[in-house]
Amino acid sequence: MEGCRSLVLDVNAIMRAVHAAPGWRPMAPGDAAKVGPIRWFWTRRGEAEPWAEVCITLDLRADRGHARLQFDVDHASRRTGPQNQRVDLLTTPCRFGGVRWWWQCPATGRRCAKLYLPNGGTLFLSRGPGAYRLAYASQNGSALDRSHARLARLHRRLGGQYDHADAPLPHRPKWMRRQTYERLWAEWEAQMERHDEVWLAGVARLLARAD
Repeated sequence: MEGCRSLVLDVNAIMRAVHAAPGWRPMAPGDAAKVGPIRWFWTRRGEAEPWAEVCITLDLRADRGHARLQFDVDHASRRTGPQNQRVDLLTTPCRFGGVRWWWQCPATGRRCAKLYLPNGGTLFLSRGPGAYRLAYASQNGSALDRSHARLARLHRRLGGQYDHADAPLPHRPKWMRRQTYERLWAEWEAQMERHDEVWLAGVARLLARAD
């Protein structure tokens, strides 16, 4: 996130990169694979050199695994210092075969698709109670309220119940055209990007006050 200099690690983006690598093949039960190190980095608009990067090493099984995150991020307000963080990986089965990968938050043990490192933080964690929490009473509350409302509307259009921002979008209803579902999915992804920006900016402000 360029505006608040915060980082997001999306497990789905990382696993897509792993699966697209030359020589990768689907894993069967009992298989094991070590992947990496992968250089995952962030750049500012108009600049070629990254301002932050994480070295990711994966130890994978067919249905679980863990990642080793090595980084030293120079945030706007505070440097993280050298970190060597382990994060476990979990899977759930997909409706039409295969598995979906999830992080297991090191702070809470909750399953999540994204881990966050806001400006002022030192580790990648999930958001919510026990991790990086932003109260609605903060000065960013109204913007968060509007963002949650937009996400909830997209969930309702697919017949799902919205509980929190990290909840995955429901599967395509049988009566819905695939083209309509893909359009709603694109809207959801764009709104999730905006939601992350609003949320991370608020967390960065709270961490700066705590310092």
